[in-house]
Amino acid sequence: MSSSKEKLLRNLDWNLIYTFLIIVNEGGISAAARKLNLSQPSVSNALKRLEEHFGKRLILRKKGVFALTLQGMRIYEYASSAGRMLSNMADHFVEQQDTVQGEIVIEVASYLQCPAFDKAIASYHALYPNVIFCINTQPSADIVSHVAEGGLRIGLSNKKISKTGLRFDFIGYEKMAFYCGSSHPFFNKTDLTLDDVKGSSYLSFESDQPGEGLDVIAQFREGHQFWGRLVAVSSNVEEIRRLIMTGIGIGALTTDSAQTYVDQGLLWPLPPYDDFPMTEIYLVTPETVTLNDIERNFIKQLKKHVREDAKAIYK
Repeated sequence: MSSSKEKLLRNLDWNLIYTFLIIVNEGGISAAARKLNLSQPSVSNALKRLEEHFGKRLILRKKGVFALTLQGMRIYEYASSAGRMLSNMADHFVEQQDTVQGEIVIEVASYLQCPAFDKAIASYHALYPNVIFCINTQPSADIVSHVAEGGLRIGLSNKKISKTGLRFDFIGYEKMAFYCGSSHPFFNKTDLTLDDVKGSSYLSFESDQPGEGLDVIAQFREGHQFWGRLVAVSSNVEEIRRLIMTGIGIGALTTDSAQTYVDQGLLWPLPPYDDFPMTEIYLVTPETVTLNDIERNFIKQLKKHVREDAKAIYK
């Protein structure tokens, strides 16, 4: 058999308690009705039902008088404490419901340098701090294939192809240049010409091939007869840079990624010094697959920064 206490707790209606708190806090039935957007009879009825539940008069109310009884003061004290805890609980769960959570998977060409992409990550994180970035590096050709096959929905690539089901949005350029390491015979030489560099042992990205992501480098080398013995190949920019710094050959890097190492005396720029090969950067997404909100919002941020960077260039 349930005790009187159990019956009281089981049958207690929080809506009545909440209305009672508002009546007291607002100082009257009329003010509480306005606060709750209810009619005065509805609020009066709620108070009456709560008093019947406890079997006690909670508020003395007659013309010119509005005061809590002793029992009313006790219930108000307990109800206020419970209300604060429930309010904190509500804040927590509402915050969780309103917070964008999840992860965003992006594949990026390993040698790619894109200021708009970096800015988009920073601004997106500021807006949605509970979204986790999962970013992997791949050759451009693989990135395009992954999007086409449906295993990936956002990629940044130097490769553009005409293929049904894929969307390529131009988002920027990369300036490429050739470099050698500190132990290479060309290091610290300022009077080199393109003819001096031709025939040097060469380090290559896997995508430094006609029709691949670094097709522009392949075209440059072919157009200038920039041939030499191939001594190493990698798809990873860190490995290409490390191999260049060993001195076993020369290789191409983005000027932005190489500048810090040039400043440190670990890399040396080689001809051409002004006619730099320029690679294009594309955002690769599926045309026929619906992106989720997390992905759409990130792409929106990325395109915003692309536009802003373009305006800054042409000012």
